Amino acid sequence: MALAMDWPQTQVDEGSANSATILPFETDDLSPQNPTQSLTRYQYFFVPSHQKEENDADCVTKPGAFLRLGSYSDIEEESAQSDNGVAAYYPSRHIASETGDRVYKHAAGPRAAQSCGITMACDGRVLIKSEEKFFVETTDLVDIHCGKEIVITADTGPITAETGDQFSVAANKKVSLHSGAAANEDYVPSDKNTSGEKGVEIIANEGNSNAFLEAKDIVTHAHGAKTTHVDGTQTNIVRGEILDDIWGNARSIFRGSNLSLYFAGGLSYRASASLNISTSIDLDVFMMHFRFALSKFEMVKWNIDMNEVVFKTASVKTHLDYLMLERHRLSVESWDLRFNTEELAVKSKKIETELANLKTSISTNVQL
Repeated sequence: MALAMDWPQTQVDEGSANSATILPFETDDLSPQNPTQSLTRYQYFFVPSHQKEENDADCVTKPGAFLRLGSYSDIEEESAQSDNGVAAYYPSRHIASETGDRVYKHAAGPRAAQSCGITMACDGRVLIKSEEKFFVETTDLVDIHCGKEIVITADTGPITAETGDQFSVAANKKVSLHSGAAANEDYVPSDKNTSGEKGVEIIANEGNSNAFLEAKDIVTHAHGAKTTHVDGTQTNIVRGEILDDIWGNARSIFRGSNLSLYFAGGLSYRASASLNISTSIDLDVFMMHFRFALSKFEMVKWNIDMNEVVFKTASVKTHLDYLMLERHRLSVESWDLRFNTEELAVKSKKIETELANLKTSISTNVQL
């Protein structure tokens, strides 16, 4: 059985910069009498690059547009003989992944001449347009390399990226996730946030929508400062332990009410001096209060201590009993003084009576 392809051939003048060549592969007899013959099967369409000058011979060997079907072609093999010759035919990522002559031999596949592939190259644009659906499928690697910019736009539908393994996003500069943004809208400039030129920003509809993060363990490591702005209510619910290990100064400012509820035991230890200043009224209510101090220094200008009506210790009770006895003794002495005063009053009346009798006696003697 013989292989034959009835492709047209274009006759062009030798050295013409505008020549187009369609070459069929060489046909060989693959009859059972010649089963071991090996073929490099290919068909390519070659358009030379634009000739800038009359003596520019390189334009004839460099493709302006190139399409090869099947195994690697002779023109690809010849391009490998010159420096960076294959760069005009193959992507740089393919060239970097292969070594030596495998750059062109594996251009169609890993089985070299036994592989059939498609190679397209041009020094201009590649435009593909479909009025309906467009499908691309490969069972191995898809490597997309762009020297400048990649733009993927869906006018009305969603963009979905799924993987059965890892999903990585890496950028030399800013990584921005911005929902609610208009088409072609850039990320928020640095004068409106602090993400910086190489930062990561997540903006939910300019702050008008919600953001949700759920994970088993969440680790946040800030090598510098950390700032959190909450314009509404902040609620923290922790169903486990909390450890705050602060290696610097700690400041808390409350511009409203402060309510703390503790329903379990607590321990507070200070290994340094502290200063507490209150310019308002402090009200402490205790069911039971114990305080132990090695020493105490207190300066009070005005003090109203209601604890005097409570018997705190036995010594205070004994002192109060002593005061009661002193009061009773003073009361008895007061009664004694009162009795003495009444006795003096009786004696004074007796003296007055005797003086009256003496006066009467003197008057009687004078009349006689």
